[in-house]
Amino acid sequence: MATRWDERREYFRDARRARYMARLVGKAADLIIALCLWRIEGVAGVFAALFYLLMADAFPGGRSAGKMLAGLKVVRVDGEPMDFPASLLRNLTIATPFVLYLVPAFGPFLACTVGIALLLVEAYLGFYDPDGQRAGDTLAETLVVEKRQAPHENSLPDRRS
Repeated sequence: MATRWDERREYFRDARRARYMARLVGKAADLIIALCLWRIEGVAGVFAALFYLLMADAFPGGRSAGKMLAGLKVVRVDGEPMDFPASLLRNLTIATPFVLYLVPAFGPFLACTVGIALLLVEAYLGFYDPDGQRAGDTLAETLVVEKRQAPHENSLPDRRS
């Protein structure tokens, strides 16, 4: 039985896949933003960090702040625009260490062992998968590609005249 990704692979053949280092830079920036939000006093900081991590790719254009920095965007395999459910599924694995940290008594230990192991598996899958899909991408049926700019976007004026 073919999955939607197998059926749509031809559609994305010409898409410029995101380079691995660009993906790492973008995700590192997103994690730094989440850690800064986590520092907000009280439960508001926890919810702000988790909300940002889980919903970041549903921002306009499928671009979190880290992806904007790295020049990347997330696209869905079915061609639909990114939405909150797809972003939630895609980033659930990344937010797991933050959620595990909240477990009473054993939270920091779980976050540092299970959470870090999960992040390492995600990094491994993103590097070795032929399409660059990590587990979250496979769950949400998404792909990270380089954002192409239109010729008129951010162009410099012609000063030869």
